[in-house]
Formats: sequence, structure tokens, C-alpha cells
Amino acid sequence: MPTYQYQAVQADGSMTQGLLHDASLDSAMHKLMGQGLQVQSIGVAAAAGDPLAARLQPAERPLVNESIPGVHADARGATYTEQSVDYAPNAEMGGYSGHEGVGGPPTGQRHYIATSVVGPLVGKISLTNLSFFYTQLATMLKAGVPMVQSLDTLSKQARDPRFAAILREIRGHVEAGRPMTAGMQRYPEAFSPVMLSIIRTGEEGGFLDEALETVAKYTDDEIELRNLYRRVTIYPKLLVGASIVVILGANAIIGSINSQAGKLSSPLTTASTWFWLAPLLIGLFLFFRVGLANYRVKYFWDMIMSYIPFVGGTVRQMAMAKFGRAFGALYRAGVPLQRVIPLSADSCGNEYMRARIYPAGKILESGAGVTETLKATGALSPIVIDMLSTGERTGNLDHMLNKMADYYHDEAKTKSVQLGYFTGVLVLLLVSAYIGSIIVNFYQNYGKGFTDIMK
Repeated sequence: MPTYQYQAVQADGSMTQGLLHDASLDSAMHKLMGQGLQVQSIGVAAAAGDPLAARLQPAERPLVNESIPGVHADARGATYTEQSVDYAPNAEMGGYSGHEGVGGPPTGQRHYIATSVVGPLVGKISLTNLSFFYTQLATMLKAGVPMVQSLDTLSKQARDPRFAAILREIRGHVEAGRPMTAGMQRYPEAFSPVMLSIIRTGEEGGFLDEALETVAKYTDDEIELRNLYRRVTIYPKLLVGASIVVILGANAIIGSINSQAGKLSSPLTTASTWFWLAPLLIGLFLFFRVGLANYRVKYFWDMIMSYIPFVGGTVRQMAMAKFGRAFGALYRAGVPLQRVIPLSADSCGNEYMRARIYPAGKILESGAGVTETLKATGALSPIVIDMLSTGERTGNLDHMLNKMADYYHDEAKTKSVQLGYFTGVLVLLLVSAYIGSIIVNFYQNYGKGFTDIMK
């Protein structure tokens, strides 16, 4: 069993160092974090005179600073090294950077084209596959199955060959002693930033199985919401499709009988319409698939969405539900509050709300309480602030944070369902107006032709 040498910060801010015997670096990290230690560096302890000592000693390297529009915050995280590997927050990929290590897959970003163009277009993994993966992995870890074995089993079960290849690479990272997110962050088209952030909080807090269950729950909610939108818009879509088929079919019949006769027409069967509609649809597709993969674009998009009536409230509530869930779990695990706030902010999945919460870490360092700190961000409602204040006074803050998350999640889910039905009715009305215009136009042309004949 290898011996690991570590340096860490205790809950009172003092430095400590020592040796730890454990089966793997990942297990050693979780054990130290479970003791409430903030690990600064860790590596295989080398014996005196060992020719590999220089390579195996923990590397002292600066951490990556988080930078977001309008906010400059020092989001320092734990750095741990085995063969000089770093773990640090990263503004775009989400957290792991460093040398590749011996025998492990590469840890750096893939080529820009692969990550930001090809991946979003053709590399998306279905939410159903992701939900199954998170649920199964959480179950296997709770049952005591080793991480490497779990990933190996799930990679063989994956029906999507692209996903199977990604899981095999993640298994390679874990075998090399790295966290699972070291491999996941290389595939932003498969794992969204909020998925990565929640899983990373689980890795740092020592509750990875719970974090995976949380991600699975949010993924299932997303699947349910998408299915709702499909259900409420399927009838309008069928009407539009049927109108195009009927008009084209009728025109074909009319043309075969009398080529001089007037034909039916509608905007969607007119070639000039598609000269501007087709580029518009392609542009929207590329924006949502490729554009929002850039975190600066995502920041401004989230900001705009946060101020749209009705929609904005739902977006903010969903973000704060994820924030509260991560905050409560990290706080309960004993992670220092200075780390809890940035990690929880990363988990909210909304760049705009994340930018508002990040400065709270500086307020907390000045000696303010948790409730006062979060109130200063302006991101929480008065009801939630009162709940947190009660929890802080009674020493039951983690419970109240989970209650806050439940409150926000239930409210956001209810509004999302309402918005889905509203969207369905709106689309149906628009399609009805479209069909009505076709009918009116037909009878106008028919009446005009009849009048011409009478004359």
C-alpha cells in the first residue's frame, strides 16, 4: 500500500502535514477531506536516496484564478499531485489542469475545433444515457464497488459508442490517481458545467455518491420538462406539417389538371420565405449548440434570461436550488466556508447568478455571518434569508440550506410546467392563425376567380 505525503489547512486556518497510508490517491484525498482538511498538496512519499524522489514529490505550483465578467475573485482550490498533477478551478473547463502523469490519458483541453465546434454539433450524449450512468454509478459506489471497476462495467453497458469511449478514458484517469472530473471536463459537449460542478463538490466534500444522485435527479427533471414541451407542441407541429403536405399535394393535382389555374399558397410553401427562414433556423441551432458553450456568451444569455418576466424568476429559482443543495452538502461535510461558497456558486449552473454570488467569499472573510453574506449578494428572496437566519442561530444551517433548495426547486419546477403549457397554447394559437390565413387566402382567390368567370 503506497504512502502519501500531504500538506493541508485545518478548519482553524493552521497548516498541517503528514503521511497517510492508503490504497489510492483518490481514496487518500477523500479521507483527508472527510477530516475537514483543505488539501494544498499531496503526492507519493519517496524514500531518501530514491532516484524518483524529485519526480514524485508534491509540486508547488500556482493555482488558476477564476475570472468572470465584471468579477475578479480568487477561487483557490485544492492542489494535489501525483507525478506532478494539479487540481484547480478553471474558468471554462471547470477544474483540472496539469501534467498528464505516467500511463494516464491526457488532461489538457482537446483541440478547439473538437471541443467547441465538432463536439457540440455531433458529440452530444442523450440525457437518458447520462441519467442512467449517474444513477448506476451512484448505486455501485454506495455498494462499495471500486470506482475503476464501476466505470469499466458502465462503459461496457453504454449503448452509445461515443459515450463508451468517453467512459473508458475517464476510467483511465481514475486509474492514474486523478479525480473523475479530470476526464469529464475534456468533454463539455457531454457533461454540462453544472454537472461537472456538482460532481466536483462531491469529490471535494467526500460525498461523491450523493452528488451523483443529485445530478441524476436534475437530469431526470430536465428530461421530464423536455418531454412536456414535446407533448404540448406536438399537435401544432403536426398541423403545420400537414398544411404543407396538403398544399403541395393540392397544387400538384391542380397543375396536372390545368396548369393555368390558380394554386394554393402559404408562407411556408413560398421559396422566398425560406431564403431568410432557413439561415435564421440554422443560426439559432448553432447559437444554442455552439455559442452557449462559451462561458462569456452564456453569462450574457443567463443575464438576459434572468430579467424576462416569469421566465426570469424560474431561471433564478432553479439556479438557487442547485446552489443551496451543494452548499448544504459541503457545509455538512465540514469543508471550510471559504471554499463552500465558490464551489456552490459553480454548481448553480447559471453564469450570471454565479457572478453575483462569488464576491460573497470576500464578505465572509471579513467576519460576516453566512446569512449576512448571502443576503448581500441579492440573489436570495427574503423568505429564504429568514430561513437561513433561523438555521444559523439554531446551529442547523445545513438542514435549512436543504430546505431552501427544496423550496426553490419545487417553485421552479411548478413554474416550468406552467410555462410549458403556456408555450403549448401560444404555439397552437399561432399555428391556428397560420392555418386560418391559408383558408382565408384560398377562399379569396376562389371568389376572385369565380367573379372573373362571371364577368
